[in-house]
Amino acid sequence: MQEIFLPTLSSMEYGNVWTGSRGLTRWRIEPKDGTLHAAVWHGQMCLERSQIDAERDFPLTAEGRESLRAWLAEQ
Repeated sequence: MQEIFLPTLSSMEYGNVWTGSRGLTRWRIEPKDGTLHAAVWHGQMCLERSQIDAERDFPLTAEGRESLRAWLAEQ
């Protein structure tokens, strides 16, 4: 399976929100207060019309970004 793409750490440090999907798994990543807050939901609908299935915070570091990528792959 193809690796999950995440933007560069510098992009996230500037506060850019990132959304993505793989199959019917969808996610939104929002940097805030030195963390990357990730929300995951399943289905074809947008976040506003869905129920969040999992949420987690990761440090806004290179290691946190890679941990986030691994966590998304598990979802």
